[in-house]
Amino acid sequence: MNRTPFSLRGRVVIITGASRGIGAGTARAVSGSGGSVVLVARSADDLGAVAASLPGPSRVVVGAVEDPAVPAMAVAAAAELGDLWGLVNNAGISPSYAPTAETSDEHWDEIVRVNLRAAAAFARAALPAMVATGAGGRVVNLSSIAAFAGLPNLVAYNCTKAGLDAMTRTMAVEYGPAGITVNSIAPGTITTEMVQQMMDTNPALAEKFVSRTAIGRVGTVDEAAWPIVFLLSDAAAFMTGQVMLIDGGRLAGA
Repeated sequence: MNRTPFSLRGRVVIITGASRGIGAGTARAVSGSGGSVVLVARSADDLGAVAASLPGPSRVVVGAVEDPAVPAMAVAAAAELGDLWGLVNNAGISPSYAPTAETSDEHWDEIVRVNLRAAAAFARAALPAMVATGAGGRVVNLSSIAAFAGLPNLVAYNCTKAGLDAMTRTMAVEYGPAGITVNSIAPGTITTEMVQQMMDTNPALAEKFVSRTAIGRVGTVDEAAWPIVFLLSDAAAFMTGQVMLIDGGRLAGA
């Protein structure tokens, strides 16, 4: 099949946390680039709305990413569309803010289960399917500048994002010989629905986000999604084990 280096035509990609935010934006970008997508999230209604907005083929898998049955369901759904090419581990939570000494075991368990162990479970399900095709593949993990910046009151979240980057490097070494690349993207402040609501209700917070960004604004969902498409494409075939910062220069000025 002829394709340009940035095209995803004929390729099947699983996207977790695909009902909104960066996950939904990535689904639109992948589909717009010719790919087929498997959308994974908890909300059937939201997933249905995203699927209906896509120009290309899709499947919907409703379930929590931390449910042990869901990764296999996603891989099975991908098989209905063709050979599995890519996995985007986008789903994640940051459910509470507290200093380290006040961060409970329950909080640690929840955020590690969703942000880190679920990503590992999806990789564990998807990688054998990619290897079996003999055509290579792509994994993109959604990290954060929190893996680098030590954001206060988010110790468990920060640790899970740093852990994802360690997993990225490990899988890159393990699966490179099979032609599978594994990379992370680390967004700064992106105007997802949740972030936009926070900024609308707290203008001081919005100003703080903007003032810390070198280019003087926060990022859009599309500006996070399109770098993921690049990492999924042939254009990034020689890039693996890396963390790509998508932060508008926030860490550059730290």
